Amino acid sequence: MKKNLSSQSIDAALQDFLGNKPSMETPKPEPQPADTQEQPEKASEIVLEQVGETAQEQTDETPQVVRHISGKQRRASLEEYKETFLPVPVIEDRKPVFLSRSTRDALDRIVRMFGERRMSVSGLVENITRQHLATYGEDIEAWRKL
Repeated sequence: MKKNLSSQSIDAALQDFLGNKPSMETPKPEPQPADTQEQPEKASEIVLEQVGETAQEQTDETPQVVRHISGKQRRASLEEYKETFLPVPVIEDRKPVFLSRSTRDALDRIVRMFGERRMSVSGLVENITRQHLATYGEDIEAWRKL
């Protein structure tokens, strides 16, 4: 089952799952030279017009129905997740991989909650990486040839 999720949406889903709120800081604009002050104003007017058009487009569409996910569906998806990412892998010729503390803590929490006795964060990272390579391996080879 291949899901098209951006890295940001995966991070947001993981943060939501773990009960952490992702940082919602907005980047600060870079200072502009004094002679180009008129251009940003025009650009902001264009952006505002585009935002207005987007808002109109969204209100013209029919509202999306929020569907309830049953407990049975959640258990099935948990079992699928466990089968895909939490079997204890055999890792030969190990090499270190570095993760940020927050990512390591998040993965450790997942392993402790859902993994079997011998499962580790290294095993989870191995399984995630194997799944990623299986899903995108052909695309990566095609991109390499570009």
